[in-house]
Amino acid sequence: MIKYALRGKPTEKLVELAQSGLAEAMDLIVEKFYPMVVKIASQFYAPWAEFDDIVQNGLIGLIKAVFYFESGKSSFSTFAWRSIESEIKTFITYQNRKKNKMLSESTSMDSIFDNVDDEQIDYFVADEDVNTNVVRKTILSIVHEEILENLKGEEIQIFELWLDGYSYKEIEKKVCVNFKKVDNTIQKVKKIVRSKLSSSLMPFLES
Repeated sequence: MIKYALRGKPTEKLVELAQSGLAEAMDLIVEKFYPMVVKIASQFYAPWAEFDDIVQNGLIGLIKAVFYFESGKSSFSTFAWRSIESEIKTFITYQNRKKNKMLSESTSMDSIFDNVDDEQIDYFVADEDVNTNVVRKTILSIVHEEILENLKGEEIQIFELWLDGYSYKEIEKKVCVNFKKVDNTIQKVKKIVRSKLSSSLMPFLES
């Protein structure tokens, strides 16, 4: 089995393989660092959140660390610790409504992933094993962050209203822009999504 053959590999090599799209390598990283995630999660408390939710967001931070890690800058363990802690803090302190909506509601994803293959959409919304679902949520989180980083001012307003289900005409009135501005922004969002999914994240849609 591939997983068995990978068990003797150093962490940085597993990360490299996971970044290339090898799901078994990602599974091993999650397995290896799960105790770290639980340890960090246990340092935080939120009266309205289940501990399992805090742990799951810690796992999102771990998987983000895999996608964003660059060898030579620090050890993966150090990088992962910071990423896990940061994701948990964000979950507890900010709870960004738009981001959570994207992670939890497939209806929003249908509009975001328009022009992306149905099989790829199914990958995000299917209910399978916990590790796979966390990877999917992480990918959605990364895509959402990428979108916001590439939008500014009115574009962010347009995107958020569109995500909430407003029509182009309703967005025109609320943001005081013309139809072309709205359409250009939405097409820009879809282009960002396609670009992101066709690069480092696509292998996980095909695994």
